[in-house]
Amino acid sequence: MKKGIVVAMAAILAGCASSNNAGIGLSVLEREPYLRADRLFTKDFVQVQKAVFKHQAICNPDVKFSIDELNPNFARVTKPYTPGATDFNNTVVLHLTLNKERNSQGRVYSYYATTDNQVQDMFAIIQRPEYCPEKPELNAPESEQSAASAS
Repeated sequence: MKKGIVVAMAAILAGCASSNNAGIGLSVLEREPYLRADRLFTKDFVQVQKAVFKHQAICNPDVKFSIDELNPNFARVTKPYTPGATDFNNTVVLHLTLNKERNSQGRVYSYYATTDNQVQDMFAIIQRPEYCPEKPELNAPESEQSAASAS
């Protein structure tokens, strides 16, 4: 009898411990109070995915691209605040909506207030995937990059 009570108590405590670390979900995060910025991109999801892969290879493997399982017109680019963070309250999310013109409307969401640099870094993953805020030594000034690509 005592053994059964101890096992039941352990199961209850384990359940409480795991639910406290769950953080918030996307359904909560992708709401108006957490919206930090939005922008229209002239890229479709294939181009966005290529940019994310390029950024991952050069700069930050923690940046991820995923298409919404329930609606293929939605995708997300996620970047944790700290390496290895997996919950959405510690992640900056760029929610993308593919429109009829094959452009992507991007909205940056974050549970915590972000700096303008953090928001611009999310947009840069798509627009300038070689830009690496985590490794400034890799970043050439924009004028040098455009001159190099022109030649």
